[in-house]
Amino acid sequence: MLIAHPKGHYHFLQGIDPYSCGIIADPGYEIIHVTLAEALPWRAGFERVDAHLTAEGRDRYALCGMELRSPAPFTMQGFIDFNSEYCTVLQEWDLYVGNLNPVARTNVAPFYEPPSEPVLHAFSYIIPNEQIDRPTLIVAGAGELLEGTLIEKGIIRPGDTSPESMREKATYVMQVMEERLLGLGGHWGLV
Repeated sequence: MLIAHPKGHYHFLQGIDPYSCGIIADPGYEIIHVTLAEALPWRAGFERVDAHLTAEGRDRYALCGMELRSPAPFTMQGFIDFNSEYCTVLQEWDLYVGNLNPVARTNVAPFYEPPSEPVLHAFSYIIPNEQIDRPTLIVAGAGELLEGTLIEKGIIRPGDTSPESMREKATYVMQVMEERLLGLGGHWGLV
């Protein structure tokens, strides 16, 4: 079910505490994607986002997506600890809708040239655009973690990288991504 974020001018699919499952801009609004020329440590990245939004005449509520890069996949406890700090910033910015985090997120651990610490790679925000004739949306990243769980038992075949396991993990992730896309009212033609 889509949840309205009236101050942000978008709707979102509820996720778990660190992120929503995706967002779709309201009619008359558009998502703008910004990739940083150089990734910044994630906290400094929030400062860059704030400065950019201010320069564009947008308030913090316009922030709708964050793309992070990490040195390696987090342990479950490391993921929980990182998310606690990350969510604190979003709460300090008053971005939550009730007790729900509306901001979509991806967190990738690149195999080649990984960063030395978690960094902000890109972000997205909402602008008014009465001329746009198609919806814009963001589907949040997904891993091989069963939806709605933040426990190790929720990981599909943890530690197993056999071809069969990787196929099972990839199949699950693609199913989740498609469910999110359709849940936002989107379709593959928008991708």
